[in-house]
Amino acid sequence: MARRPAKVRKTKAENCTKVVKSKYRKITDLPPELLHMIFEYFKDERRTMKTCAATCLVLREVAVEYLEYPRPRIYENLDHFMTFMGRHRKPPTTVQSLRLSSVALNASLLNEIKGLFPKLTYLTLLDISFIPPLPYHRPLPESLMQVENLRLESTRRGGWSLRGMMHIISFFAPKVLTINLGGCEGLRDKFDPRCLAGSPAVQELCVFSSDIPRRSSADVLDALSRTLAPEILKRVIVYYDSGATVRALGALFARVGSNVTSLYLRPCSIPWEPAKKQKWSDPFDDWQLIDISASKKLETFYLHIYVKRKENLKSRRAVCYAAAGLLANYASPTLREVTIDLHDLERPTTLGNRVVLKLQEFDKVVTAVRFPNLQKFELNVGVSDELYRKRHHEQKCREAALRALPGLHARNVLSIKIKRS
Repeated sequence: MARRPAKVRKTKAENCTKVVKSKYRKITDLPPELLHMIFEYFKDERRTMKTCAATCLVLREVAVEYLEYPRPRIYENLDHFMTFMGRHRKPPTTVQSLRLSSVALNASLLNEIKGLFPKLTYLTLLDISFIPPLPYHRPLPESLMQVENLRLESTRRGGWSLRGMMHIISFFAPKVLTINLGGCEGLRDKFDPRCLAGSPAVQELCVFSSDIPRRSSADVLDALSRTLAPEILKRVIVYYDSGATVRALGALFARVGSNVTSLYLRPCSIPWEPAKKQKWSDPFDDWQLIDISASKKLETFYLHIYVKRKENLKSRRAVCYAAAGLLANYASPTLREVTIDLHDLERPTTLGNRVVLKLQEFDKVVTAVRFPNLQKFELNVGVSDELYRKRHHEQKCREAALRALPGLHARNVLSIKIKRS
């Protein structure tokens, strides 16, 4: 009988490494202080920080402190945005441009915006609802907020009120103010100076109207003339929709425009269809509509002129009548640059026509005696598509313009540019 092999004696393992269970097994288990130390190392890597912020709520609360929000855009949900910004310390300090659309503002929200965003320089408000209570008690000047650029827009019916608009302008006191009334069908109230928070020192004003004549543009310009600080305004750009808007601009010049140096005037968008275009008439058809004589430092003047056919003229006045009359009677002798922008010229011979265009009036009005500081008279001739396709149209237009303005050409201040309308 065979002998069994002896059993191997089991030996006990000695000096084995014990597995130590750590308390922190995930990065999300780290305290916020350590997470801040980690994110401080990656703060210049924007993509990494965005990825961390999108991972989970724990990392997001720390990662957002190292993200920048230079140009946030908020539509309707303003409360959530303000709550988020108020909960964090660094993100609000990175906001430089803010756009709010279709939200309701009040005095407390305006103060909250002022306190949260110390570096805000560009503010856009679209279809905002805000009506300040009356009587309104003006705050101290130091409690107001100054931004570089404020843009107010309207794209639909309702929303803006005239008092709310002027209060916001006076509260933020911008240097550059742009108002676009393209979709405004009417403001719901009348201006009341008691709604103002101050007299904003606006240096540049741009007002854009819609292509449909409404009273809104004239009301806004009239309210601005009683809102803006006098003797501060330097540059004015207005797209007018009616004669009332042009007259309101004259009132603005009389009240606050004594130091305006640049004026740009042009009508709202002209219809594209040839039939409607020829029936369209420029609301600025009389130089007496706007008195700019209050501006004693005017240096730059720009005016857009649409050239109509002779058979479509509703009056005996030539197309250049209003512009030439404005320069002859109201413009300051300090003028240095005049730009006349002609559009839809169909024939080069029209430039010499003394019935339809009467370009020669500028040669009589803009003289060395009347404007001794004039350095440039620029004539931009926009030709129609049909004329643009003809050979030598540019040369013929240039020669016709030179024949119509020999005096300005002799003074070596005439500049002629031929372009497609």
